[in-house]
Amino acid sequence: MFRNLSTFGLPLSGRPSELIEMALSFGFDAMDVDLLDLERQASVYGLEHARRLMVSARLESGMFQLPVDISADEETFAKDLEALPARLDLARDAEAPRAFATLAPASESLSFKDNFELHRTRLDTIGGLLAERGIKLALAVQPEAELRNELPHQFIHTLEGLLGLVAVSHEQVGVVVDPFAMHVAGEPLTMLKDVPSEKFIELRVSDAPAGGDAASLAVADRLLPGETGTINLVELLKAAEQAGFDGCVTPWAARKTLAGKGREKIVRAVGERLQKAWAEAGLPEEPRWFMPAQQEPTEDGEPPAPLTPPATPTPASTPA
Repeated sequence: MFRNLSTFGLPLSGRPSELIEMALSFGFDAMDVDLLDLERQASVYGLEHARRLMVSARLESGMFQLPVDISADEETFAKDLEALPARLDLARDAEAPRAFATLAPASESLSFKDNFELHRTRLDTIGGLLAERGIKLALAVQPEAELRNELPHQFIHTLEGLLGLVAVSHEQVGVVVDPFAMHVAGEPLTMLKDVPSEKFIELRVSDAPAGGDAASLAVADRLLPGETGTINLVELLKAAEQAGFDGCVTPWAARKTLAGKGREKIVRAVGERLQKAWAEAGLPEEPRWFMPAQQEPTEDGEPPAPLTPPATPTPASTPA
């Protein structure tokens, strides 16, 4: 497992160099890739130039959002699909081997059966393109009732339902395990053992408000991991390791819950919480070449968990 900073999961803004420095300073091993932005930069400056900061920082590519709406109408899907091969070529060349896509939890016109078959067929088509480039796709669900209550036809919005779709989909298609979604859906963490390790592509970590009815939680209620302890981060990491997971661990929180907090404060808080949970879960910590110039005390006033450098530090490779 490795810690991944995502500007999709944590809606942060800033220059790439600033975000990369924060990722390094607070213990992250990877960052998500904005594929469409990378495409724009590469078309002007070339891919090597567009990737130079990530390469120099020695950060892995975490996830990228599949530039296809797999739940869209036929016209939109066909248009997205036409542009997909070239964009997947770019992802492959940028060493970004993991994509994610989110299922619409309900439909205006399609019955569950028809919608299931539509997604299975589309995922088979997309899966063939992914396989040619060594890329895997993780599907995510949206469990919040507010997203489907006004639509007549319910669709997949639980991990259990998602595993059913993935079981009959292309071999390149797996799942995002999202314990906040599981909490809303009333699914226990013990379900992680039901996820085949080869299908377990991303683990999103969040927290939820304490008390109340979990089934009534809204999109805006998703908190930073470790905020209340409703979703036990240490137990979650242990369960993921026992399930054979070895991918991205990505913090996610709703924009509303981050209002009024500076981006560095957000990344520092979540980085420290992950480092602490990592140690308490007994997970191995990879040596780090980068040491921040100065680390402030943690939220609890304790010294920060050390970011262990290798025995013989080496400088970053020179950007091309």
